[in-house]
Parts: sequence; C-alpha cells; structure tokens
Amino acid sequence: MKTILALILAVSLSVPAIAQEKTSLDRDEYLLDGINFTFQNQNADAADISFADGEVTYAWIAGRQAGNPSVTVPYKSQKLDTDIYLVGWNEPQSKTFVTMVYNFKSNTSSVSVLARYGNDEPFFGFQGGVIEHVTMN
Repeated sequence: MKTILALILAVSLSVPAIAQEKTSLDRDEYLLDGINFTFQNQNADAADISFADGEVTYAWIAGRQAGNPSVTVPYKSQKLDTDIYLVGWNEPQSKTFVTMVYNFKSNTSSVSVLARYGNDEPFFGFQGGVIEHVTMN
C-alpha cells in the first residue's frame, strides 16, 4: 500500500512540470511565410495561395468559386518532415476550418475541410491535390 501511495505521489508531483512544458503545438508558427503557389484539387478547382506575416491569402482562379474575393486569415503551421508541413486556419465569417498537409517533395497536398460548423448541416470533406508554381519571396 505504501508503495502504491508513493507511486501516486511521485506521478502527481511530476504532472504539473510536464504540463508546463511548451510544445510546438502551443506556439504560433508561421513556417510558410514567404511561400506562394497554386493549388489544384481533385475537382479541378484551383487557388493561388500565399503566406506572409502569419497570414494565408488565397484566391480561387478556377472552378465554381473563381472570381470570388480573396480571403486572408491567420494560420498556424508545423513541420512534419523535410519539406512537409501541416497547416491550419479558421475562417470565422464563413464558419470554415481548413487543415492541409503540403508535401513540397512530391508537390501534393491533402485537405480536410469543416464548413458551416455550428449549423444544422455542416460539411466535412477530404480532398487531395497538386501544388504548382512554387515561389519564395
């Protein structure tokens, strides 16, 4: 019994120290600032995307949303591997949350979108696509 109590006490004393350590998930990381490219998804929709000053800006250039005004919102990113990044952003006005994995090794991307969150009929979907015309400022 004393051994179990000692173990519980040791674990409970170490938990706050672990919880106080910051991980990369706790920081805002803008690892793609200065990168621009064109993304084309499986449906042949395409967008020009650029990252600067902790924000992502995209404008649809092909598909059903082509011609709509560009969107600029804050983003966060995390490096998964060499030239592979996890990127996410929230668009409060349209109630859309986007998560993308950009693989600049293979020039591909995977996308997860939750649109119209908070509504009776939200949309959740996955798509893949290609990355083209990558430039760095």
